[in-house]
Amino acid sequence: MSSTQINPDDLEAAAAAFPANTPLFMLNLLRFHPQAQYTSTSEGEPCSGQDAYLTRYLPAFNTAVQPYGGSELVFAGIVIARVVGPVDDSWDAVGVARYPSISSFQHLVNDPGYQTTAEPHRRAALADWRLYATTALGSVR
Repeated sequence: MSSTQINPDDLEAAAAAFPANTPLFMLNLLRFHPQAQYTSTSEGEPCSGQDAYLTRYLPAFNTAVQPYGGSELVFAGIVIARVVGPVDDSWDAVGVARYPSISSFQHLVNDPGYQTTAEPHRRAALADWRLYATTALGSVR
């Protein structure tokens, strides 16, 4: 089953489980649409899902995240091959982004500015997505 939306209940559960005042590292698994799936032609010229993500979503995201302490792209990469896992479990790209806290991430995704300027590009770009809230080993006891 594909997922491209953040479920508010899942985000609340993650926030409740996450240690307070601890940096958040979000692991993103990304599968792009071959062609970005905008709901209206006024949302941009036709392009690939990957182009929509890299050239439209990420710049809008980087602007929207600034009031919440910013974020740092720790790693981004293109998936070359599956070594372990189900044959049909394929991803195009992975990314790890660092946020000051899970609270800052919550504020970002609930911000109307993010929802109107960045989120439409993410929805158009992604055919499937996994997002895992993680922190450094040893920081949770």
